[in-house]
Amino acid sequence: MEGIRQDGLAVDAGFWRMIMSDIKDQLEDLWRSPELSTKLTRPDSKDVLGICACARKQDALYYACNHNRKAENTASILISFEADPDDVVVDGRDFLYTVVQLGKPVTSRASLERLFGPAVLRYADRAWATSVQDSRVACVDLAIHDADIITAHSANQLVIGGRNRTRFASAFIVRGPIAAERIVSVERVDHRDYSLPRIDIALDDAIGRR
Repeated sequence: MEGIRQDGLAVDAGFWRMIMSDIKDQLEDLWRSPELSTKLTRPDSKDVLGICACARKQDALYYACNHNRKAENTASILISFEADPDDVVVDGRDFLYTVVQLGKPVTSRASLERLFGPAVLRYADRAWATSVQDSRVACVDLAIHDADIITAHSANQLVIGGRNRTRFASAFIVRGPIAAERIVSVERVDHRDYSLPRIDIALDDAIGRR
């Protein structure tokens, strides 16, 4: 904890390497591409490493006290830090990508709009207009960088039941590393005081599985 306060958050200090593509300045140009694909939205030259984050304390506590707590990793630590919105993308791995890939307008549009705002619908509708999964994924690659979607998702209060039994209202990846001067607080929390939140929108419902 003292190391985080003094040195900040390194991109290689956690369980996983979180890769994000730095394409914010190309969003509209990529959107206008008639053959949108992940070759365009995920260029190796644009890869940067990031840090997982949530907008709400309740969601960060879920990861600290439940999802990421293992038998060999028992110290639940809550870290608050400041982030420039330009360094933030939505982490769509546990919900958004799956809904756009497997969902359809009649069952999925309402849930997406509630969780990510109306701006997400243009990306989802374009994705659902094709059966090519790579093109659908590329549409989400653009959506996660959209400033209006990021803002709407950060304000969401509904608990999402996502892949891998996750429960969260918002999830993001922030360009790392996080410098020490951006760290607001670092505190130990007791997982015994934590209880799982009730799910408001489940993945299976959003894609029409039930």
